[in-house]
Amino acid sequence: MSSVGDTSSAPYDFSLWYFPEDDHVASRIAERLREEGFRGFTEHQDQVAGTSVILTAMEAIEASRVAILLLSAKSVRDPWCQRVSQWNLFQNIHQRGPKVLPVWVGVTKAEVPPFLQHLVPLDYQNELFFQRLLTSLRSGRGRGARRVPPKGTH
Repeated sequence: MSSVGDTSSAPYDFSLWYFPEDDHVASRIAERLREEGFRGFTEHQDQVAGTSVILTAMEAIEASRVAILLLSAKSVRDPWCQRVSQWNLFQNIHQRGPKVLPVWVGVTKAEVPPFLQHLVPLDYQNELFFQRLLTSLRSGRGRGARRVPPKGTH
């Protein structure tokens, strides 16, 4: 039996956390990852109406191998986005939870909350963004959920 936060049996390869106005970026990232065969939870898209947002967030964090935090000009100032970022970081540090992967969307290090500045980010505007994101998710694949075959194979 796995302990809470143990990513060895995580049903999600990734969870994706973002400010609602960044839905176009989040959708593009989630779609690409799913096309590559990764399983994930995407905030604001996979939240079920009528369920506790806090409980769902905590369950998704605990069930993920990698937490992708979209950091945009609006999300870095939003209390909810900061709280979810803190929960992911706490799980990573104290519960062997998900690897935390910040994705900068038009922000600089100075704009990022201090508690996230020590993490190595991926820049969404970089032409190698998707290649680097896929590499990050593939590293340590044995620790998390099984990948489903990419679309068009089988």
